[in-house]
Amino acid sequence: MSRELEVREAVDRFVARIRQQTDAHLESLATELLQIVNGDIRTGRADLERAAVDVARAVAKGGTHARHDLMSRVTEAVRRLDDATTLLGILDALALGAAGEASRVAVLIVEGSGLRSWRHHGFSPGAGPVDLDLEASPTLSSAVRLKQTTPVPPAGDRPDPTVPVFMRVAPHHTGLAMPLVVAQQVVALVYAEGEDRLSSHEGAPVWTEQVEVLVRHAASRLENVTSQRTVEVLTSPS
Repeated sequence: MSRELEVREAVDRFVARIRQQTDAHLESLATELLQIVNGDIRTGRADLERAAVDVARAVAKGGTHARHDLMSRVTEAVRRLDDATTLLGILDALALGAAGEASRVAVLIVEGSGLRSWRHHGFSPGAGPVDLDLEASPTLSSAVRLKQTTPVPPAGDRPDPTVPVFMRVAPHHTGLAMPLVVAQQVVALVYAEGEDRLSSHEGAPVWTEQVEVLVRHAASRLENVTSQRTVEVLTSPS
């Protein structure tokens, strides 16, 4: 057997082992996520399985080099959300977890017809989010009205004046406005921005799926904590 053929077969065996290990890690991750959030009685089994599959798919798209760190970050972020026992603590954990995936993150609390800036990461001094009226931004008001993730395109040479300064997406980046829906009401919005993903590039970032999974789980945790507080008030001695 030639040396070239030996080298090629050695590389093929190595790649096969990496793929097997990756598949095992993805299965382990999905199982662990289900175990972590399975205590949330207000979240259906189908929702849990769908979230775990979303994470596994996102991890698989990240390229071999990034997978281990990616799985560790997401698992840790989910654990922080589960450890938080207050509404604001959950929002803090969400902001921190999302900041580990996206370049810039802002969490804004819905208060009546306005938005109050709560936590943000990745913004330069003076460029961070501010309190604003919800109707001042069609993008944010649409995300709240439709209760759906809304994309924010790059600002370009002539930024849309209706887009808040902190949401002016840099070139080659993508922005998302994601609502946290609790009992059919949007209680907060997450703005996240990061690099564009090219589907043909194996190592392209997968931050969009990661942040959306964290937002979904945070909404579930908020609903769970809110429900527990209501039960405590109703069952406490008068």
